[in-house]
Amino acid sequence: MIRTAAPVLVAGLLTALLAFDAVAEGVAYVDMQRLLQDSQLGQAAQARLEERFSDKQQPFAEEEMEIRRLQQNLERDKPLMSRAQVEKKEQEIKTRIEKFEKEAGALQQELLKAQQEEGVKILEPARKAVVSVAQQRKLTVVFEPSQAGILYLDEKADITDAVIEAMDAATR
Repeated sequence: MIRTAAPVLVAGLLTALLAFDAVAEGVAYVDMQRLLQDSQLGQAAQARLEERFSDKQQPFAEEEMEIRRLQQNLERDKPLMSRAQVEKKEQEIKTRIEKFEKEAGALQQELLKAQQEEGVKILEPARKAVVSVAQQRKLTVVFEPSQAGILYLDEKADITDAVIEAMDAATR
């Protein structure tokens, strides 16, 4: 119940703040996705993830292509095969798909966990940079636009570049 009320509360708060021009100037937002992609810490985290997982993902791409090839071959050859042969090939393909999905799911879980671990390393420096930029600009509120309830944001309220600069400066 609280989860559904929170976006409504945020939207109501934002609407109330934007109703007052003097206060609206004290509202800004940070695009956290861009911050993760464009900041030095975010790029370093992405490089570590790619280094750790790129070799692990290659066999899955190859297996996926092989399964597709087997499916195409079966469709092509089906009219020439007996029912028993078709059923045997379909079962072989089904078994490979199930194994693939199980192993790929395990790798996906490992990747998600690693992404979360890397994200935690970025959150505190990002929070400090947001606070620093917000205080410098005398902002009242800073939002993250991907959160539900925000229907409009003027691009002039985007302080993401300044937060990335502050964050990068603090990590040098």
